[in-house]
Amino acid sequence: MSQYGGFGGFGGFGGFGGFGGFGGFGGGTNFTGLGGFLGSEDPGGYDPATTHGLQTTAEGLRHLTEDGDTPTNEELGFSDPSNLSGLATWVRGSLYVSEYLAGISSDAMAGTGGAPDKVTLSFDGQTCLTLQRPGTDLLRSQCRLVSDYATLRAERSAEITSQLGFPTPYFAMILGLHSAQNKKTFELITATQVAAAHTAMIVKNHLAIRRPDQLDARLMPMIPTPGHGSFPSAHATEAYAVLTVLEALITEWASLSDGTQRIKALRGLAERIAVNRTVAGVHYPIDSWAGSALGRIVGQVVLGRAGAGTAIQPMDYRPSDHDFFDEDQRDPEIAPEKGLTPAGDTVTLDSKPTFSWLWDGAVREAQKA
Repeated sequence: MSQYGGFGGFGGFGGFGGFGGFGGFGGGTNFTGLGGFLGSEDPGGYDPATTHGLQTTAEGLRHLTEDGDTPTNEELGFSDPSNLSGLATWVRGSLYVSEYLAGISSDAMAGTGGAPDKVTLSFDGQTCLTLQRPGTDLLRSQCRLVSDYATLRAERSAEITSQLGFPTPYFAMILGLHSAQNKKTFELITATQVAAAHTAMIVKNHLAIRRPDQLDARLMPMIPTPGHGSFPSAHATEAYAVLTVLEALITEWASLSDGTQRIKALRGLAERIAVNRTVAGVHYPIDSWAGSALGRIVGQVVLGRAGAGTAIQPMDYRPSDHDFFDEDQRDPEIAPEKGLTPAGDTVTLDSKPTFSWLWDGAVREAQKA
């Protein structure tokens, strides 16, 4: 049993600066594993001339102030959520990660060969998802689907390369989000993506599944092969986690007359983001099945931490040789036939103050649009 606590000592998240996006660990713009939280609102330092000028000005004006003068004698509230608005965004990002990871645990169960053949993921000691490890024969069979999807590369190359990191602009496009009007909504999306990315890595590390190009020499990816396991897809996990949270947020907003249509578009986007990774040659369709299931759980956990969730239905995914379609994994009759089944009693999680503060802020933004 491995526990993942608050991940202390992030040092302003600066230690993650050299990492690529958790969904692909590629290089380039905005591909940090902590998305927009990395250094956000950190003032950094001034140029040398300004630093020297401030120093000499302070020395020249200090005699105009009196000893003992203080701006206020009022202390900030202890552990008070009202303090959060005064923090830099990257600091809140650290708190979101700590709150989310504090309750997560995983259990890798070994099969006859000694390697894990399934992983269970739990929150607050309650199992929410079980992923069975796919065998090599299944992976080799899936390679034919990866090969077929390569015909879409020319059409989708712009999407694939721009989605190497967190694809926030794509979600913003569908909901008409604006940075001046929807700051907390963007922050909620980023917090959800970061939570999903960390969760996917925990499971990937246990199962250690080779990428398609490592099993079939004919599969030559159009992007760098990520340096971590293939199953589940972190891109699918992130996309479906954000989708789950935004579906709930749209319902709370109740101000979009075409909200149902936008949810359909968001579902199509999540599916497309996941499938694009197969088109690129770095994921099997079963990776998207596992990632979408994991992402929906992560999204529900985020909502639970925000005090906006309902009971979570634990799921079990036993991969079989199928392509990935969004409607299939939602259909209560088709999904079990393809390996995704409900498992056990529903789970309810405790809310957390930082996520609850962020959720309330995102909900209020609907009134400002």
